Parts: sequence; C-alpha cells; structure tokens
Amino acid sequence: MRLIAFLTEPASVKPILVHLRLPAEPPPVAPERDPPLDAINQPPAFDPTDPAPVPEYEFDQTVSW
Repeated sequence: MRLIAFLTEPASVKPILVHLRLPAEPPPVAPERDPPLDAINQPPAFDPTDPAPVPEYEFDQTVSW
C-alpha cells in the first residue's frame, strides 16, 4: 500500500468517510480503571531503607587513549 494523499480538513474528510460507510466520529473514550486490588495490598518488593547492595565486581570507567 502506498500513501498518495493526506487529508486534514474535517469538512472534506467527513463526507468521504460517510460515502465509504465508515464511522465519521471517533469512538468514545473508555474511563480509566482502578488497579487490581491484589496489586494494592502487596508489600513492596524491597525495603527502601536498606542500604544499596555491594556489587560483586569492580567496574572500571577510566578512559585510556
């Protein structure tokens, strides 16, 4: 498929959609849903007060030319 035109004027787009028997109005926006209850009642995966873990290796970020 190749794009040959890009219509942006609502006055010309709506009659084309009606002629093609396509919906001329956008679909209604669904309301936002609440998160699942089991996600709310779970404890956090880690304790934010714990210190950061010590890495098992040393990462050298020096640049040598």
